Amino acid sequence: MKISNKKLYEKVADVIILDINEGRLSTGDRLPSIKALSENFGVGQATIRESLNALRAMGYVEIKHGKGTFIVEKEEPRFNVDAVCGDMKDIENLLEVRNIVEVGLARLAAKNRTEQDLSEIEQALRDMEEAIKESKLGETPDLAFHLAIAKASKNDILIQILENVSDIMQNTMKETRRVYLYTKSKSIEKLYNEHKEIYEAIKVQDDTLAQDKMAFHLSEVEKVVLSNINNQE
Repeated sequence: MKISNKKLYEKVADVIILDINEGRLSTGDRLPSIKALSENFGVGQATIRESLNALRAMGYVEIKHGKGTFIVEKEEPRFNVDAVCGDMKDIENLLEVRNIVEVGLARLAAKNRTEQDLSEIEQALRDMEEAIKESKLGETPDLAFHLAIAKASKNDILIQILENVSDIMQNTMKETRRVYLYTKSKSIEKLYNEHKEIYEAIKVQDDTLAQDKMAFHLSEVEKVVLSNINNQE
């Protein structure tokens, strides 16, 4: 599985974003039709639709069915604590639990995983990639990825610990991914690549590398969550 550094639809989206940032497009402006954009950029209409969906997901445009696509004022994203659990301390506690538990789970998964376990982890990774293509947040396959790693560890108590916090984990993942997506269009792919590196370490059964890759991934998530929340204070 490989995501190219620069897909065609991203190139189109980047041009439109540049036009917005440099004032050639303003809030309220209506973009040309999909057919006209297709002709202007010399790409297929499917590529234009992907670009517009990506721009909508990043908060640059609003698609009004039957009316067209309009530039909207882009709001600065904020990590919504209330959407997760309403308690900042719970989020901090969750981040600590994940750091303590999941680094060990990744190490054990690399040692103990079966081919079936590897297949389940890989499927979650594929679903995550598909979510990126469709400009979705992808918190569901993200959670599935981490739970599949837990399962591969073969430690029932650690599996249960992670399952017990899975609801708040998924809500946190959703908010984190929303911040990633709205802040930088490429950040979601960076997030994907962090997961891919964890998978590859588990695949070759390198337990040290697996725990290191998981530790790095969780530290990056923690930076995004805490820095965004602190900036709101």
